[in-house]
Amino acid sequence: MNFQAILLANITGFTLILFLRISRILSQVKQDTEENAFNVMMNFVMIACIVEPLTFYVDGKPGLLCYWINLLGNTYLYYANATGTFLWLLYMDLSLFHDRLRLKRIYYKLAVPVSGLILSLIINIFTGFYFYVDEANVYHRQPAVYIFYAYLFFCGVFTLIIYYSFKAKHGETAFFPVYMYIAPIFIGSVLQMFIYGVSLAWLGSALGITALYISLQQQKVYKDELTGLYNRLYLNHILYKMNRFSSRHYYGLMMDLNDFKGINDNFGHSMGDIALVEIAKIFRSIINDDCFAFRYAGDEFIILIKTNRLEDVLELESTITEKLKDYNTTSSYPFQLSVSIGHGEYDNEHDTEDSFLKKIDSAMYEVKKIYHANDGGHFA
Repeated sequence: MNFQAILLANITGFTLILFLRISRILSQVKQDTEENAFNVMMNFVMIACIVEPLTFYVDGKPGLLCYWINLLGNTYLYYANATGTFLWLLYMDLSLFHDRLRLKRIYYKLAVPVSGLILSLIINIFTGFYFYVDEANVYHRQPAVYIFYAYLFFCGVFTLIIYYSFKAKHGETAFFPVYMYIAPIFIGSVLQMFIYGVSLAWLGSALGITALYISLQQQKVYKDELTGLYNRLYLNHILYKMNRFSSRHYYGLMMDLNDFKGINDNFGHSMGDIALVEIAKIFRSIINDDCFAFRYAGDEFIILIKTNRLEDVLELESTITEKLKDYNTTSSYPFQLSVSIGHGEYDNEHDTEDSFLKKIDSAMYEVKKIYHANDGGHFA
């Protein structure tokens, strides 16, 4: 791979990340650990896309300046690889689980090997056991460098463990394309590992971050900001796919929060928001790979379940009822939560998106009438 090709690959990667960085600056609405980790990941890649072609350019050229650029530049590239990968693990875990206690419990231990690698890079400047720059200013990779690749492989495996652990518990990973992120980085790194002179790792990192960013932007469009559930727009997307491409059987549950107006009137709209958040937590705790939960509008929610068995639907309704009863006995908030639930089957041959929604809405309305006929009795 000649220098022009290396330069082109890294300019492409730098440009991609630069545009993403500008976009994030213009649209950022918060600053937290996840956001900071993602920004630092992008910064590492941008700098690496400048440093890497520079190290190739000075390789073999005479002069003390070229020697130090080659040595320190390659040291930075290894440092960015190790630290950037660790930040990716932090970012992914926080983005999926939103649990900082879990982060402290797990990643304090995982910080040990990356700290050791960073320390060993400083030692490498004087000993050259990972790589060295000879008297002719030519870079040489040593067998010990595969320690770094083993670390990256371990992080890749750990990424999949985190991903499938979350998926098994929550079944909700539509907007976290772990494979789209890992694949270009893995391919670029493997090629660069086995074919010295090939420079694709940082371009692969830029492509992976770009894919992740695009998907996370979709998440902002398709997720309800208050509850974290899917919104009506994503419901329309799923119904469109069901109508045109799916042969699977679906049932839908339409749910309306009982006496939501009373919660707002008696305790204030901020407490009403808390009620919506709390009931969304209950829905998330019971859904799996076969379910999608949506905030349809206001205090109305929909759960789609992939099944052709009415028994599964009735069991889900019963689970919701029991979860709400448990919540009401343990909650410290001044309100009680209950829902009126109606259900209906999606008919692949005859139903449209609108007819299906009307079907489950009508079923829910009938249950709601019974609730009001009982003077808002203990109905969930």
